[in-house]
Amino acid sequence: MKKNEFDFSVPNRQSYVAILMILFKTVNVLFRQLLPFVVVVLLGGSKSKTSYLLYTIVAVAVISMVYSVINFFKTYFIIQDGELVLFTGIFNKKKMSIPFAKIQTINFEQNIIHQFFSVLRLKVDTAGSEKNEFEFHAIQTDKAHALRDLVMSEKKAFVSKNDQSDVIDQEETRVIYKPIMSLTTTELFKVGITENHLKSGGLIFLFFFWIYQNLQEVGVDVDEYSEEIPDVELGFAFIAFVVAVFLIVSIMISMVRTVVQHYDLQFLRSRSGFKIISGLFTKKEISALDHKIQHISWSDNLLKRLAGFKNLYLNQASSAELTSKQNINIPGCNISHITEVVRTLFGTVDFESFEMHKIDKRYFYRFTVIIGIVFALLSGLAYFLDQTDKIVYGLLVVLYLIGFRYVGYRKKTFGHDGELLYIKGGVFGDKAEVLPIFKIQAIELHQSPYQFKNQLCSISLYTASGRIMIPYISNDFAKNLSDIFLRKVESDRRRWM
Repeated sequence: MKKNEFDFSVPNRQSYVAILMILFKTVNVLFRQLLPFVVVVLLGGSKSKTSYLLYTIVAVAVISMVYSVINFFKTYFIIQDGELVLFTGIFNKKKMSIPFAKIQTINFEQNIIHQFFSVLRLKVDTAGSEKNEFEFHAIQTDKAHALRDLVMSEKKAFVSKNDQSDVIDQEETRVIYKPIMSLTTTELFKVGITENHLKSGGLIFLFFFWIYQNLQEVGVDVDEYSEEIPDVELGFAFIAFVVAVFLIVSIMISMVRTVVQHYDLQFLRSRSGFKIISGLFTKKEISALDHKIQHISWSDNLLKRLAGFKNLYLNQASSAELTSKQNINIPGCNISHITEVVRTLFGTVDFESFEMHKIDKRYFYRFTVIIGIVFALLSGLAYFLDQTDKIVYGLLVVLYLIGFRYVGYRKKTFGHDGELLYIKGGVFGDKAEVLPIFKIQAIELHQSPYQFKNQLCSISLYTASGRIMIPYISNDFAKNLSDIFLRKVESDRRRWM
């Protein structure tokens, strides 16, 4: 492709396929809004009570759709004076300018409709921004790549002129990517099987709770219908059947979510960052530049450990509170992949040589005492209310919480080598976090009354990607640690974002 194949110095609009995207989005929102009313009709609800609301929703949706389509023809972008400039608005016209130097990455998404029409959804991510600054619903594939190439090459030229030390960190006009890993079909299904199925099962309860809430809001007495359900003897066989169905459905949900999100996953490395490409129905292409990655972490669970898998997270900078969009998750990694990422970002690191420290045992003792007191009070209340059979269930919950806390306490360790902070933890699996010390933005030592009495405190390390906390360490050790970290931050001249 020639560099001047597209002229971005004149107004450029999105592809007309974007209109289809707008209509699809409106229909999707309309369907989700109408779903409770459809359920009401199927359950025999009164149509007269819902018709007014239905007409209102449809009218609002149509007006919104017409407004969005008109706004499409009023929206265009140009490139001028080293800036990406967007013009939009019908009644309230807006102009938004983003200097190339502020742009961090330009990412692409491509769902089935995009693929059919050979277009891309384009997202422009800027420094210190929690969400995408620009987002275009549909741009021709060639034009989208040409726009990204032009912006990143112009940014490189700007940095070369103004900051010679950072030239090597910028993307080349045509980036060469080296594959780190990819997921085969077999590995993809293994990843799905080893996911957190309790989390997937929770979606079932959330779905039925959502249906219940919406039915209540439109005037359907769900409790009245529940009286018509025949009584079932809650024997061992029935409970085992329900548990088995729950597990099967949870595993199926985990499998579907994994395939949809991570199908054909490719984890790639360029000279200045990483790229992740994945997705079944919506193919996403996300870049993570080295200087924007604030810290990395990896974790597993019992099933992942048996399969030899770990989830790797690249935690990126954000000026606001961290959101899931800033965390890039790469499932199905093994220890060699993680070692390569660590070496690429931080050089050769021997974590075994770190002097690791444990947190204070009162982190566990105090929690156990509080839980014990709460259980004793609730047990006494259950006794006076003649509900003594519930005490056994409460005891099981208490034992689970105490065991959970104990394992977390035993696994929680931390250490540093002057350059990197290394934190280990986890409960059912193992978790590790690695933070370059020079990227720490602020340090806070805080104490509860109990900690103050016992000369303990917790230390919070704030980065541009969120907070990392080390609980229950001695005051003297925390102050010494804080001084070491602050000296490193103040003396280091490397860019943190």
